[in-house]
Amino acid sequence: MLEFAVEFRPAIDAMTGDRRNDLCRFELNEREWEIATQLKHVLHVLKDATLYFSRETPNLTGVIPAMDHIDKVLTTLAHNTAYDPAIRSSLALGKKTLDRYYSLTDSSEVYRIAMILHPRYKLQYFKNLKWKPRWIETAMTLVRNEYKRRKREFDDDVPVEKLPMSEPTQQSSSKRPNVFDNLPTLSAPAPSELRDELDRYLSTDVENVKNVLLWWCEHKAMYPVLSRMALDYLTIPATSVDVERVFSCGRLLLSHVHSRLSAQTTRTLLCLGSWSLLGLVKDTDVLAVSSMNDVEGDADAEIALDDGWDSILL
Repeated sequence: MLEFAVEFRPAIDAMTGDRRNDLCRFELNEREWEIATQLKHVLHVLKDATLYFSRETPNLTGVIPAMDHIDKVLTTLAHNTAYDPAIRSSLALGKKTLDRYYSLTDSSEVYRIAMILHPRYKLQYFKNLKWKPRWIETAMTLVRNEYKRRKREFDDDVPVEKLPMSEPTQQSSSKRPNVFDNLPTLSAPAPSELRDELDRYLSTDVENVKNVLLWWCEHKAMYPVLSRMALDYLTIPATSVDVERVFSCGRLLLSHVHSRLSAQTTRTLLCLGSWSLLGLVKDTDVLAVSSMNDVEGDADAEIALDDGWDSILL
């Protein structure tokens, strides 16, 4: 609205200045137009942030850097004497409000964990922003505690393979094991002798990663536990905008004439629609489904889908 008003100021002045329109009480003077122009420039950063976080892609890792950038912009503009005192006072109040919301990120561990699990940030971002050492240590403790918990779950899920036991037999000298096969200096180090995944991950330099999910998928062999943990945290959306879109799509899907759709069918249709937009549904899949036989049974009965039907295999 401000951009529109400033751009079409001559037309607005002409319209409000014409007494026949009875709009003279809305006519702006020069100072008010200057404030409107300055306010338009000041609000650019908030508009860009709103549009950015309204997309489908931003996750939690963008929240803290975005708030830091907004804080920097508001602080700089509030000290700029070229702006009207009313604008500068408003900027100071806006910064105070931002600081209050920034402090709320301390009540949730997910923001700091997600930041550290992003190869572009790790701990380096906090160091660059001159975070206090105890703050960084707190963030590191949160990540390590969560990693230890995930590691225990991973160890419980992966069965320990036992070597087959064979009956002792008298071996000929030709089949005698070579002593160098199990030489300690030549054998692979035991897992306990290696640094854990988190230490190895943090010991490497930060990387300019564009697609963080793809990066972790490519490094899951190197970090089997940490990659699972990273994918859980880095897929959390930064805002509820995209989630609200899903609910809106669900309402369009569950119209009054489709009110009998089950929860499973609704979820299936929503997933299929989302996968189609992402290009995950191929023409061969559509042709294969169209050639399948109809499911026998009551048309109104709930058809149970096999476990893992919603898993995406690339």
